[in-house]
Amino acid sequence: MDLKAGWDGTWQDFLSTDKASFLESLVSFHCSLSWTQDLDPAQRYAWETEYDVMTSTLNHVITETQVEPEKCWIAFEQELIGEGGKRAADVNLVTPAGELFVVEFKHKQEASEYEILRANSDLQTMRRYHSESIDLVGHGFVVLTKPGAKQFQHPNVVCDIADDGLAPQLASQLLTSLSKPSYYNVLQWAKGEFYRQPSILHGTAQVFFDAKIPTLKTSAGENIDQARAALLKLYQHARDKQQRYVVVVHGRPGAGKTLLGISSVAEIARSESAKQSEPIFLSGNGPLVQVLQHTLDYSGKQSVGRTGDKVIDGRVMIQDLLPFKKDLKRSLTSRRETFVVFDEAQRAWDKASPRESQSPSELMLFCNWIACQPFGVLVLLVGDGQAIHRNEMQLDQMLADLDAAIRAQNGKVIPIMPSLHASKMQLVTPIKKDVYNLKTPIRQAYTESLDKWIEAVLSNNSEQAQKVALDIQAYYPLRLTQNQQTAETYALGVQQTMHEGNKLQDAFRTGWLMSSQGGKYIEEVQKDKYKPGKHIGPWYVEPPSSENSCCQFEAACTEFSCQGLELSLALFNWGQDMVFRNGKLVVTDRRQYEHYTEGSYRVLLSRGRSGLVIKCDDQETFEYLKQCGMRDIEDTNKNH
Repeated sequence: MDLKAGWDGTWQDFLSTDKASFLESLVSFHCSLSWTQDLDPAQRYAWETEYDVMTSTLNHVITETQVEPEKCWIAFEQELIGEGGKRAADVNLVTPAGELFVVEFKHKQEASEYEILRANSDLQTMRRYHSESIDLVGHGFVVLTKPGAKQFQHPNVVCDIADDGLAPQLASQLLTSLSKPSYYNVLQWAKGEFYRQPSILHGTAQVFFDAKIPTLKTSAGENIDQARAALLKLYQHARDKQQRYVVVVHGRPGAGKTLLGISSVAEIARSESAKQSEPIFLSGNGPLVQVLQHTLDYSGKQSVGRTGDKVIDGRVMIQDLLPFKKDLKRSLTSRRETFVVFDEAQRAWDKASPRESQSPSELMLFCNWIACQPFGVLVLLVGDGQAIHRNEMQLDQMLADLDAAIRAQNGKVIPIMPSLHASKMQLVTPIKKDVYNLKTPIRQAYTESLDKWIEAVLSNNSEQAQKVALDIQAYYPLRLTQNQQTAETYALGVQQTMHEGNKLQDAFRTGWLMSSQGGKYIEEVQKDKYKPGKHIGPWYVEPPSSENSCCQFEAACTEFSCQGLELSLALFNWGQDMVFRNGKLVVTDRRQYEHYTEGSYRVLLSRGRSGLVIKCDDQETFEYLKQCGMRDIEDTNKNH
């Protein structure tokens, strides 16, 4: 990814650059970016201040340490990948001791909670997604340059107050860093590659319009690449040898299963004649299909003139499971696809036709179908713990059904799966391939901690939840309120600060979620595109200014319309269907099974890529969530 800086070079280069040419570089850089708005005069003034403070600070450090200034690096307005789009960090400094200093400047007397969150987020983004910064020791700073500025405390971000044109805390930590042994060549830093896994919507648009497969320079990203390569190789083998395979790919929520499936389908369509292979991505998650198709429609209109591969129409390849299933029930020879990805296959129904007592399971139907094909690969993407529909199986039940379905084909279909699942097969002996176990979630490094927090909350373990919340609050805000307006104001504050000046339509998404059985709240987002109201495609895809966007806060998605989709910051109206009474959460709705309510809340609580705000009206539940480590927005505002 081609990332640039407004101005970068060694400390020696910086100190020999006059202010006028420094400013000229930054202004022309700003104008060259596709994602920025018009230059604000206040920004130019901020750059002048940064130039002055950094000149004084570096001169002071060099005088004190006699360091060779050509062995240290400084970058102003270094582009980095933010949430769904690019943004720029004010100043990055790199020392030969292998330390990175990410510095945000604010010409004010007090930093807001949002500004501190952004400084920390920029530091963590560099440390996680920039190949040259991953192994460096990171330090975050907010420098307040207005006289009489007020200190703040934060576990990862130092508050520095400019004094006589110098940043004293930054200077002090640079002195400490420069007294350590040198091992790192700072010229390498600017060559670092930067990749952050995009959202499912952004990623799908890239796959079809830019012919680009999003990859992460991390072990989790490599895992996805290896799994995709293995699927493509298996498909070629199946075609050459006229074999039929069923492959189980396992991943926890956020492991990138859906993007793996979509990108595999697109790559096969590109490498084969689409007519011959007819690859297809099927999902029983109708809302996800609608949103992905709307994304491709919307991106297609935005990308006129881009060099996408015109042969590939993603809308044809991403389909709702239902019509496909109807065709198979009518005749097993009615569909000719040879590479089929079935997303969220653990949600397959135990009966393909629920009203028929003798109906085979959906998996039996699919295995019967592929056994009739001359060759083919059926990929089942599975996760666990998010059952929300009647008739939908849990993972263990799904595996038992798959065992029986493959056995019934009498050797015509070869199963491949990770050893995690292979050990549960009683009737067939699968080929074990652990490349299909996507271990690490790629959304964020702390997704795992968020999952632990959700499990602790739903298990009535407030002590454990509080412990986990303490670990992730600095990166992933968990906020609580009893007021809708307070939640929305907080969300807009995060949007304006984290994505200040970013005009891309997918830069930030925030909106309301609610439980389908949680009681009356605001209008529900429509899954049926023919019904009046706010529709799910535009709700997720269109820019914040659109009247149909989730960012307008006028309609909410339920668990049925948000599973498999994410927001940057999720706002969740905690319903009356699960309340805290006598020391535990009690399910009070009319769902058939209690685990459907639990599954629903697990889905709803895990939709935010970068944060979660809960509005909770029930006083006892509100107090319980506070004990679980959530911070009351009103309290946070008072302390700030």
